[in-house]
Amino acid sequence: MRRLSSPVERLGGHWPVVVVGSGYGGAIAASRLSRAGQKVCVLERGKERLPGEFPRTSAQFLRETQLMGPGGSFLEKLKVGSPTALISLHLLGDLAVISGSGLGGTSLINASVVLRPDPRIFDDSWPAAFREDLSGLVEDGFAHAERMLSPQVYPEGHPRLRKMDALRRSAEYMGAKFSSLPLGVHFQEGVNAAGVRQRACTLCGDCATGCNVGAKNSVNHNYLADAQRHGAELFTQVAVHHLERGPGHWRVYYRLTGMGRELFDAPLQFLTADHVILAAGSLGSTELLLRSRAAGLPVSGELGKHFSGNGDVMAFGYNLDVPVNGVGHGDHPPKDAEPVGPNITGVIDLRDTEYVDEGMVIEEGGVPAALGGYLPTLFAAVAPLMGEDTDEGFIDGVQENARVAESLVRGPYHGAVRNTQTIFAMTHDDGGGELKLEGDGLRAVWPGAGRQEGYLRAEVKIRKTVEALGGTFIRNPVGARLLDNALLITHPLGGCAMGEDAESGVVDHEGRVFSAQEGTAVHEGLYVCDAAVIPRSIGANPLLTISAVSERFAARLAKRHGWHIDYSSMQERPGPEPRTPTGLRFTESLRGIISSAVDEDYRAAANPDRPGASELRFVITVLVEDLEALLKDPRHPMAVTGCVTAPALSQKPLTVTRGTLNVLVEDPQRPGYKQLRYALHLQSESGEKFFFEGFKQLTDDPGIDFWEDTTTLFVTVRRGEGPGAAPAYKGVLRISVDDFARQVSTFRVTHALSVQEQLSAVGRFGEFFLGGLFELYWKPSFVEEA
Repeated sequence: MRRLSSPVERLGGHWPVVVVGSGYGGAIAASRLSRAGQKVCVLERGKERLPGEFPRTSAQFLRETQLMGPGGSFLEKLKVGSPTALISLHLLGDLAVISGSGLGGTSLINASVVLRPDPRIFDDSWPAAFREDLSGLVEDGFAHAERMLSPQVYPEGHPRLRKMDALRRSAEYMGAKFSSLPLGVHFQEGVNAAGVRQRACTLCGDCATGCNVGAKNSVNHNYLADAQRHGAELFTQVAVHHLERGPGHWRVYYRLTGMGRELFDAPLQFLTADHVILAAGSLGSTELLLRSRAAGLPVSGELGKHFSGNGDVMAFGYNLDVPVNGVGHGDHPPKDAEPVGPNITGVIDLRDTEYVDEGMVIEEGGVPAALGGYLPTLFAAVAPLMGEDTDEGFIDGVQENARVAESLVRGPYHGAVRNTQTIFAMTHDDGGGELKLEGDGLRAVWPGAGRQEGYLRAEVKIRKTVEALGGTFIRNPVGARLLDNALLITHPLGGCAMGEDAESGVVDHEGRVFSAQEGTAVHEGLYVCDAAVIPRSIGANPLLTISAVSERFAARLAKRHGWHIDYSSMQERPGPEPRTPTGLRFTESLRGIISSAVDEDYRAAANPDRPGASELRFVITVLVEDLEALLKDPRHPMAVTGCVTAPALSQKPLTVTRGTLNVLVEDPQRPGYKQLRYALHLQSESGEKFFFEGFKQLTDDPGIDFWEDTTTLFVTVRRGEGPGAAPAYKGVLRISVDDFARQVSTFRVTHALSVQEQLSAVGRFGEFFLGGLFELYWKPSFVEEA
């Protein structure tokens, strides 16, 4: 599979359409609006990962997990783990939420169950115009999404799956309906509707930590690939902070993540857009609008309310009387291991109830290999404290204890853990949660949510599924009694719910954001398009419902502006997938003084005692997309992005819309001497443009001047678009010793396939740069001594 993301230096200054987030809602909006001829920019805070780059081991899993506490708390400030980690655990107070981060959002780590909802969920809570369109664009949305996500049930003739058979036995015991689920999984290699070739599922069971095979139909394989093929630019490691309304456009404030800029306390950057579509999920989109409201954007007072956990309940049937094989084995199955299968394959469908809110679905699950090693000890410790044995008898007890010991000794593919079923239920809650902004993060207020009748009813049914198989019923250890029934949610909904008006919702039936506390007026060009708009629990896996709603929003938006969406399928691209070249990046910060004395020498202009002298600081990230091309090009160009703080130019930071650093190039005035040359195009919030040019003069003068030369930048700032504009300021910037140490720590090799390739890239760049400095500063003296 080819990489979809664009180099971040191409982010630029203005876009017709900006989509924030790349899960189902964002991917669908990007695909459909790109097909409608719009130039679309997608901003995703996580990384892009190709098959083979997802965690396989416990150590890799820990590196790919981020823990975030509630707003205003110590953990909120600390944010344990990498900001670009694949899996985020949000501890929000009265509930916890698991979400995915990366190009594809939570679709990267979910079970890809493409299940239609009970139609009765649309009978209330939704705007009238939406309900009136159920047989129109809503049904079209379901059909479009099903075509792109290509669901199919586990095929007849494939190996029997013990966890699926166990759930079938539970259904028979309960007198309930069992069926195979429609899954967004390729069970045979082939080309999907976006023209992307996908491999066949290997039944490894590692869906929940990302598919390393490329068989799961996460949206990077379909909608996002389709968007990119139709001209959209997808940018990763870009975390949007908030929005502000500017004159005729939206300003989108963001920070680059995982690039070391936080070490320099870099200010926010911004870009502008005609249309902004928030699709960062229930937590992300709500948080962005809450921050935007704090910055002055008028929105509905319902923002953050109507938050639902979709009735999510997770529990375990531990140490059952039958084998389950519910622990994934990844690329290295144990000897004689039986297949695990996709994460979820079957369902006990209990939605045929008199009242829709009493219905539920119960599904079996799998645990990925990266977590398997923890399970024998965890369950052996938790079961006596929290478990409820559903069968009795001396012989049964002896057998259960023997299986516990076997797991502890031989690992999760044996004994009690091999006989453990992970069980998920989805039912209904009252949607009474509220997300609030505290500090710069979220806190959820929903006391005692886990004691609602729907959750308790689901626990009773899950216990029945365990009772059918013997063994011990264990409530989810993350919630349950130890945390006052705090909810662990994998399908968060709401926060920006649809409503008839601002008194009942945050967006209208088309996803347009209401612009006041009451009435139906909306902000032109601002939309929410994801799970945040869903006004109530779904009572089933919600991805298809979210996708259908997003398809409808995109269709309505296009129709409103007279754009035509082409829904035809794509053919496979010919030729082999291109290899992404090895690159590198680092972040640099310089600060100093500038003044309007443009006719003076640089150092004289930088005198801090000169009238009108002002500070200037930049924090830039230097990016090399292709190291080989950099070394071959005599100009040695590196792309630059970042921001500049200069009160003389603007009271707020300016954004680098594009920039270049040329390394070890000839001094145009003094042949034989070298320079590092910077050229940055700057834009202020007011739209004023400046051109920043600077050079570091590398000259072997008498004395020890290496440090001075490589850390001193002589700058000219011009008021206008480019080097031809009239100079306005002049001065000198320098790197401090502390900032230089931080800069060195940010150096990274990108897209290397191995440690050896990383070391080779570091060596080649070091030979080029340090070798060039050696030639200039030290070799002449050695030659003279010889």
